Amino acid sequence: DTLVNHNLPEMFTSMGIPVLTADSLPDINQVDLHMSRLDIVNNFHARMLSAAVLAARNPHLEYVQVVSFGCGHDAYLSDEIVRLMNSISGKNPLILKLDESEAAGPLRIRVRSFVETAAQRRNKVQHTVNMLADPYPIKFTKFHRKEKTVLIPNTSHAFSRIMAAAMSKQGLRAEPLPIGREEAIRLGKQYVHNDICFPAQIVIGEAIEALQSGKYDVDNTAIGMGKYIGCCRLTHYSALLRKALDDAGFPQVPIITNDDKDERNLHTGCQMRLPTAMNIAFAMPIIDIMEELLRNIRPYELIPGSTQEAFGRGMDAIIDGMEQNGISGLKKGFAKAIDWMCEVQYDRSNLRPTVLIVGEYLLNFHPGANHDIEAYLEDNGFEIIEARMADVIQKSYYYLDMQVRDYQIHKPWKDKLWLRTADSMFDIAHNMADKIAVRHPLYQPAARIQNLAEESNAVLHHTFDAGEGILIPGEILHHAANGCRNFIVLQPFGCLPNHVVGRGIIKRLKELYPDVQILPLDYDPDVSFANVENRLQMLIMNEKSKTNIICTK
Repeated sequence: DTLVNHNLPEMFTSMGIPVLTADSLPDINQVDLHMSRLDIVNNFHARMLSAAVLAARNPHLEYVQVVSFGCGHDAYLSDEIVRLMNSISGKNPLILKLDESEAAGPLRIRVRSFVETAAQRRNKVQHTVNMLADPYPIKFTKFHRKEKTVLIPNTSHAFSRIMAAAMSKQGLRAEPLPIGREEAIRLGKQYVHNDICFPAQIVIGEAIEALQSGKYDVDNTAIGMGKYIGCCRLTHYSALLRKALDDAGFPQVPIITNDDKDERNLHTGCQMRLPTAMNIAFAMPIIDIMEELLRNIRPYELIPGSTQEAFGRGMDAIIDGMEQNGISGLKKGFAKAIDWMCEVQYDRSNLRPTVLIVGEYLLNFHPGANHDIEAYLEDNGFEIIEARMADVIQKSYYYLDMQVRDYQIHKPWKDKLWLRTADSMFDIAHNMADKIAVRHPLYQPAARIQNLAEESNAVLHHTFDAGEGILIPGEILHHAANGCRNFIVLQPFGCLPNHVVGRGIIKRLKELYPDVQILPLDYDPDVSFANVENRLQMLIMNEKSKTNIICTK
């Protein structure tokens, strides 16, 4: 498309250099990519990486990658293309970031410089082809289980604690990291591709900040990182982390993920077991309920700080219970936590207006990433509603199950059974948590993902699985039907799917509920609190004009 690529091919052909597309290369479908750091989840990945390998091996070929501004998928592909080509033959690709701006002059300079550099290399260096080495040479082995401390970065701090407790129950030494803020963001910018999504930068920044702190013996430390195989960049966080650790001077630090298949053999000595996965699944609704009660009570507490104190004691009991006795320990710890939350004195006779925070799930729950948006809105007179972390995890199974059912997708019966089982396991976990939580007078059972999916159908079909998928429209429509009129959609730079299912659905939602406020907020490593505050104040002032809102600050 000449409009998109700014006539880039003609710049080469005008210099007498033939231009080939990736699809025109012979044997592009036969390239072995098992030495790539990336999990190949779609044909585009395979074509781009295969073409890079073929170009690196062939003395007559060079490689140009055209990338879109702000496309996080292009970011990790660029990193891997550079690594592969350098490792195979010392070649460097030309990576051109394009947008709609007129770029003929700068492009021509880049192209001429690249051609001259390639010509000099060919004249000076004999072309040799090297075998690719293991992209993850440092493994987490069975001998490391007792030796190494596994550090867990944050999505929310409660979730980080749950993951650490689940790993500890499996026999590992795991420790949740404190919430990362300015320094973690700075290190994420320094060591992670700047076009990758902001959540990747902050969680990897948290890991590097911890390793640089001097608190840990880096020779006996590993990093625990979340992983999900699909269209989300979370699929490739381990690849981004491996590069960041190497560049930051920690090549000896292995990586462990929640991926039980571990096709790249990062952690050969430890795969997540089914009991560990079940502990996490049963803990998710519990921490969601604890945080919901915290938000329901804290704005109305009669003794300042009492809600947070009860929440902290409750979380300690939940974590200790799971570490010692798994699901049965979770139940006992949660029962104690609800009792403590029941003891907190509050007065809800003057209800505040509510605001629902939805969007990319790390931004929702990570106060260091979202500039403490919950605290700010609470200080300005709102009661906060948050999307549920359990739904974020369950949707990965729910979508696949629904796609198999609705579109008659062929899958082995074992895979189908696992999807149904996983989905049912979350429902059982919700039922268990609900039975305990109803002892608190403020607790109301939340809508299940099946209900959110049904409500989302008015905007997005329930099988849609990119970004947060049905969760953003489903949550907004559910809470709008129940009286909430203020909504904030948090969107990280570099996450295009969430811009589609976030900002992209606002027009349709406003057609369904014309009287609601929906504020999309974009976050990146450089966004200032002043910028966020200015946007939030518009929502706050609009609500003030309708209600007698009380601000505490």
